Amino acid sequence: MIVLGINGNRRDHNSAAAVVIDGKVVASVEEERISRIKCDNAYPTGAIAEVLSIAGIRAQDVDVVAMANLSRWDQKPILDQLFKRVALLGKQEPELKKFYWKHVFERYTRALRPRRKPEGALADKPMQAIGHHRAHAASAYYCSPFGDERVGVITLDGAGDFSWGSVWVGAHGKMQEVLHLSYLNSIGLLYSAITHHLGFIAGRHEGKVLGLAAFGNPEPFLSRLMAHTNPKDWNTLFDARLTRVPLRPVSPMGTEVVKELCGDLSREDIAAGLQAYTEQMICAWVQEQVGKLNVSKLVLAGGVFSNVKLNQRILALPGVDNIYVHPNMGDGGLATGAALEVYALALGGLRPTLGGVYLGTRIDRENALQALQAAGVSFEEPENLAQTVGRLLADGKVVARADGGMEYGPRALGNRTVMAPCHDPSINQWLNKKFARTEFMPFAPVILQERAHEYFPDWAEDQIAARFMTITYDASDIAKQNIPAAVHIDGTARPQVLRREDNPGYYDILSEYCTITGVPSVINTSFNMHEEPIVRTAAEAIRAFEAAGLDALVLGPFLYRAQPR
Repeated sequence: MIVLGINGNRRDHNSAAAVVIDGKVVASVEEERISRIKCDNAYPTGAIAEVLSIAGIRAQDVDVVAMANLSRWDQKPILDQLFKRVALLGKQEPELKKFYWKHVFERYTRALRPRRKPEGALADKPMQAIGHHRAHAASAYYCSPFGDERVGVITLDGAGDFSWGSVWVGAHGKMQEVLHLSYLNSIGLLYSAITHHLGFIAGRHEGKVLGLAAFGNPEPFLSRLMAHTNPKDWNTLFDARLTRVPLRPVSPMGTEVVKELCGDLSREDIAAGLQAYTEQMICAWVQEQVGKLNVSKLVLAGGVFSNVKLNQRILALPGVDNIYVHPNMGDGGLATGAALEVYALALGGLRPTLGGVYLGTRIDRENALQALQAAGVSFEEPENLAQTVGRLLADGKVVARADGGMEYGPRALGNRTVMAPCHDPSINQWLNKKFARTEFMPFAPVILQERAHEYFPDWAEDQIAARFMTITYDASDIAKQNIPAAVHIDGTARPQVLRREDNPGYYDILSEYCTITGVPSVINTSFNMHEEPIVRTAAEAIRAFEAAGLDALVLGPFLYRAQPR
């Protein structure tokens, strides 16, 4: 059975497509990687064509099209409940009352608007819509490493289908819904609203706020937020005043409240208070869910779980033995989740199996050679590529690598990666300048699994989340000594723990570097210029390499060295 998953309908950000064949994800690509527009929300025409090509099938071969997100008509019952809450809170907050009467009739008119459907041969295929948070949950559960075990499945994001979260029980290949959370209480949207207030791009730069938080004091901003919060009931989590923020995070209705709360506090203290609030609120709620569900393992998806410090706190909770965060936890993973859920529903279940992460466009010897020849540059094919690159890194060079299938999700995991030695903290400033980035966190390290516990004592081999850079760990003294450029001011780092079976070419380079230097870790940052998507093709890799002015580029089996200037 072949299922094509699609996320993309007008305002859905991170448009994407995925192909699932007989329960296995064989391809997934976000539209941004095709269009080169960061977080592109256009209909994923290019992504659909690309995943079909990667899977080696035609549109005619698809059995079912899985559409992420409910139709507007099916969203209406959720929206009706939301408006009841807004009407109630409007008795306390005049702006909410105005909002209610301004938008109340849109519930009916919007329900009649059809969603866009695929074109061509796909237009005649059976189609099935999967709710936003069901798709998130499915992406995490069916790709998790826990097999038939009973696990808790939790999703949290900004908003989708007018909800910001959900809880499920996963067992024996099936998911059972427990609860959904109204987006009127979205901590994810609150985080985005404050991201906007701090001068960053909401929905894109929340990670910068996370990094900035380590430089500030959480009080008094934490207490200001708590004064508007009812932590005992997540159905009424925000009071009337704070509810204005998720309703309109970046327009005056919400920004006036955020400005009032932030007052004259520094950016660092605002970020620190927001992060502390997020960790405190969500960790307490997650622990409550763990007790209610009687589970010790959690699978997580949704943009809130791109917050790697939060994930570290969740893993440390009493009663939580392990967590798995879906590698494409944001909306780019919805196409995959929708396709997997449609397959599972059709077959009566699907046993969770940890999937691969290199699901995108492939760079191989043939297309790498064509791109290098077209660029008219000098290159070589070293007899021992790993040894050559390991020596370059040991000599302090910065090397990009573009080889094999493109990574699925926001993290570069070796195939569209820039590597650099991390013994000198100044490399962070150097790389930021080269890629025109402004970051408050250090670049993340990749580390050989055999040495991971030495550098990150809390890491354990069964903690698979660390293979995908979705969690931070406290760094050991030897880590702070040997890889200071990868350790944040708060003493944590976000490692990619690397096994050879996951990426042999990448592993061998790091192993050679370790043989020369004795250090099992280098910086791994995504291969892209600031505000551009990660590179996809060999030609894009050459352009980005030359624009950044790096020292060398591994392109398939070839090595392209920068010419002395």
